[in-house]
Amino acid sequence: MRLFNNKICLSVLVFSAALLPYSVFASSVYLETAHTEFFVGDTILIDVKVDSNGKEINTVEGKIFLDYLPGAILIRDINLSESSFSLWPDKPLLSDDLRIISFAGGVPSGFKKQDAILFKIALNLTNTGQITLSPDNVSVYLNDGKGTRDTVGIRNLTINVLPQDTGNRPANDLDALILEDKTPPEPFIIIAGQDDSVFEGKKFLSFSTVDNQSGVRYYEVIEGSFPVTRSGGTFVLQNQHTSNEVIVIAYDAAGNSRESVYSPPLNIFSYPIIISLIGSILIIILSIVIFRKIKRSRK
Repeated sequence: MRLFNNKICLSVLVFSAALLPYSVFASSVYLETAHTEFFVGDTILIDVKVDSNGKEINTVEGKIFLDYLPGAILIRDINLSESSFSLWPDKPLLSDDLRIISFAGGVPSGFKKQDAILFKIALNLTNTGQITLSPDNVSVYLNDGKGTRDTVGIRNLTINVLPQDTGNRPANDLDALILEDKTPPEPFIIIAGQDDSVFEGKKFLSFSTVDNQSGVRYYEVIEGSFPVTRSGGTFVLQNQHTSNEVIVIAYDAAGNSRESVYSPPLNIFSYPIIISLIGSILIIILSIVIFRKIKRSRK
């Protein structure tokens, strides 16, 4: 009888699982913060995370909507510190009205993770009231070679900001993160390109790296004897006719740096190289002539 009852219970569980909404087994995108209380003057970090729910995924894209009263917050930073994503077709970008963060990140080899960090949002809380951050228009793609889109569950984060706590110093997660960062950005390569559809067909360099703590802030580009230029992830060459060695230096928020050098490919048809080749050939011919004359004179 007990065995019969156990079989009935098992059947009920299996049947019940089949009736559960598919979203229970979906990937989910959500927001978390280490704080439980929030006060005016605090600067807090909010992690945007993804749970692949046991499936292997490789791409997440979407938006984070911020709902707050005017003057309630300042968005101090959006960075990729501790991000599980290494490829960013669209790095997290804040809209002009400061209400939407759009993003598209990927992992070439895919992963299965429960609490993978997409990126961090640093908010300075400047007034009391309620703030809600909501994932929206989110797509998660499986790492199955077919670009299959997974079902996605989302979870909002709502915080209530209280008047300033005069008995304590305001929290500042961002400064703490920067002070702890002693590691330079990751090594990176520089790629040369030229396309009629961008930069008016001019030659350019592209480069990108990540910093797993405070995040990459900017790049400095040194092209030959030209002045140092601060740049984003692309740089249009100032000298479009003669290729120079170019140095690109990536800086993180803590001031740590990583340098990479672009050496232009050797062009055997350039004028100086042609002159050098002609000179070398003439020297070889002259040497052969002299050698033959010496040989004949000995006879």
